[in-house]
Amino acid sequence: MLSKSPDLRVIEATRVAPPQGTLASHATLSLTFFDVLWVHSPYPFVERLFFYRYPHPTCSQFVSSLLPSLKSSLSLTLEKFYPLAGNLRLTPKTDDKFEICYVEGDSVSFTVAECNEKFEDFAGDHEREVSRFQYLIPQLLKSDELQPLFAVQVTVFPDVGIAIGTTVHHAACDGTSSMQFMHEWAATCRSQTRTSSQGPLIDRNLISDPCNLYSNFHNGMLEITKVMVAPASSVDPMLAPASSLEPMLATFSLSQEHIQKLKQLVLTDAKERNVSFHCWTIVVAIAYMVVGYFQAKRIEKSTRVGFGLPADYRSRLQPPLPIEYFGNCVGFVMADIDVSDLIRENGVALAAEAIGRDIKRLDDGLKGAENWIKLFKSFFANPIIGAAGSPKFKVYGVDFGWGRPEKVDIISAAKTGSMALAESRDVPGGVEIGLALPESEMNYFKKYFENGLEQLPV
Repeated sequence: MLSKSPDLRVIEATRVAPPQGTLASHATLSLTFFDVLWVHSPYPFVERLFFYRYPHPTCSQFVSSLLPSLKSSLSLTLEKFYPLAGNLRLTPKTDDKFEICYVEGDSVSFTVAECNEKFEDFAGDHEREVSRFQYLIPQLLKSDELQPLFAVQVTVFPDVGIAIGTTVHHAACDGTSSMQFMHEWAATCRSQTRTSSQGPLIDRNLISDPCNLYSNFHNGMLEITKVMVAPASSVDPMLAPASSLEPMLATFSLSQEHIQKLKQLVLTDAKERNVSFHCWTIVVAIAYMVVGYFQAKRIEKSTRVGFGLPADYRSRLQPPLPIEYFGNCVGFVMADIDVSDLIRENGVALAAEAIGRDIKRLDDGLKGAENWIKLFKSFFANPIIGAAGSPKFKVYGVDFGWGRPEKVDIISAAKTGSMALAESRDVPGGVEIGLALPESEMNYFKKYFENGLEQLPV
């Protein structure tokens, strides 16, 4: 059944620019090999929604009271993060070189809308129709040869709350950098002045490319994109079997106690089999999820399946980059396993071992990076599930002055069938994972998730 669009109307569509005269009139940033991976991706946008409780009786009251501070603080933050106000373009007189170009006067789209539906229908852990979120997310529409990189939509739910939707083009930056921006914007909004932080480190020359990985990645992604064509539906057929049913997004939480019990389960099994691997929180959390995911998909036992997650390479480069580096610096963990192993009694332990082994590969930094495209091709040949986000991003610390978010969702992950990872909002040390599935598969997964936690060792 197709869902109807929500009762929503646009109040204002404007643009916000860095303060006039605070930046050079023209600046360009050449893309690195980390950045160019996303230029030809059929899924280049990262879409997040931050839901806040804030009881404005009317949208007009919000426009007069909070909107000016949101806009002014965004302008001040764009002064530090100016690439987000610019555009992605092909470098003049080249065929495969891309750059971010900022010209004084460049700005980001800022939309204000009012939604007269229940706030709780969107902000929560329960199942929600993925397609309806799209109305709360701003679009990045390419014009001529310029691709905007960032946009904002603020949606007011009268008497209840606010949703801040952001869309970022992944070629501009990774999750570490985009969340650095969101934390800076929120802090500036709270203080209503420029913060004392030094801001991001914007210098793409810090990433050297002696092996010409740029051309390798650019050409390789062009080939992959020929088979990874963005589908008309909201489900990515490369990440999950095609379904005509509306995907539903739900959030599942693992407490610190659950994590410790999963680690105990996994490590006990590994000791019995005399194997060792990285057994971190994120490893056991993803392992537990992927076992239920592929069972819910009813994939044949003889099938090889994969699960991938992003890995920050800032500390893994030589020399290492500071966390403040603004751009992309992400590699990928790409683990694979037979479904027949996932459905075993120790399936979670075997999945954790597969992930942990591939994480160990990251210790070698960029050694073997020239083979990443080949690995991507073989990886995408099988049913897979990806992951986005990280508990390290502290998304529930993005406080604009109205308190912590009630809920944060990565809508782009839900649309492609990936898992979305974040820290638990209310339980220290916990993890929450967003996952989108058709209703019948979601019902199966929920039973797996709840029954599995009840059976963990005491």
